[in-house]
Amino acid sequence: MGEENEMVNDMNQPKCRFCDADQSFQKIKGDFVYGGREEQHFWQCEKCQMIYLNPPMTEEEEDKFYKQEFEKFMLNRAGDDKDWSGPEKHFASNQGEVARRLPQLMPFVKEGVRVLEIGCSSGFMLSALKDKGCDVCGVDPSGVFVDYVRSKDIPVYDSCNDVAKQEDPFDLIIHYYVLEHVRYPVKFLQIQMGLLKDGGIMVFEVPCASDPLVELYAIPAFDKFYWSAAHHWYFNKESLSRVLEKIGVAFDLYPQQRYDLSNHMVWMLQGKPGGAGKYSQVFGEELDNAYKEQLKRKWLCDTIIAVLKK
Repeated sequence: MGEENEMVNDMNQPKCRFCDADQSFQKIKGDFVYGGREEQHFWQCEKCQMIYLNPPMTEEEEDKFYKQEFEKFMLNRAGDDKDWSGPEKHFASNQGEVARRLPQLMPFVKEGVRVLEIGCSSGFMLSALKDKGCDVCGVDPSGVFVDYVRSKDIPVYDSCNDVAKQEDPFDLIIHYYVLEHVRYPVKFLQIQMGLLKDGGIMVFEVPCASDPLVELYAIPAFDKFYWSAAHHWYFNKESLSRVLEKIGVAFDLYPQQRYDLSNHMVWMLQGKPGGAGKYSQVFGEELDNAYKEQLKRKWLCDTIIAVLKK
């Protein structure tokens, strides 16, 4: 019910956009919204734990943002480790993400497997999976990077509806840091499940709202950076489980820590992104891995991996 009523929310005393719980359950979680307006905040519902932007962009504003402005927004926001200035540089700067993600996907990957990526951007994941013998295609609403992906002989569609009209069902659907951008997350996932074969797998990642820079260290500069106007939602383990329970399929959630101790130290010392690996020669791989594993055990991590089976 909550997802259907979002646009009638009072900006000062909202109801939950997800479960429709009344104003008494709502509290401001993120006061400052990066790239947003003064009246926008991220609220958390104490009933369902969902964190949501209120008021959100209108659908017209959102359509323009993703077709014309998203890459520029990310260029200003990204640290030194990701380059959004053009598709070739974006592709090259994300090869570390390819190396991190592929081991998670390899149990589901073999020659001829049909893979769809939602939000494929410069196509760095689809190219890697194509090299593994997969039959790949993507969906991306942006008009900036898709020609580059198509130049690699990878089909890219504007929407899942276009995919459904032109493609057979898939063995594997993937998306990375997409669900938090979606106005109606349950409907979004239900549509994708309809594009999967019986027995098919969906793997996706979202930012974890229990990020240690928010919940453990509470760094003011990070708080002003973290809550993004491009997002409708932020998920923790409990709230993402509530979303997936509405889909009615088997799922598992796994904690993941992408950013290292050096990155966290730079946030503490300088209050800015980047910094990955800056002190790695001092800390060493063993300490850094132990740090990440401890954060994951406590679910004080920056990322959640979801695996769904149809």
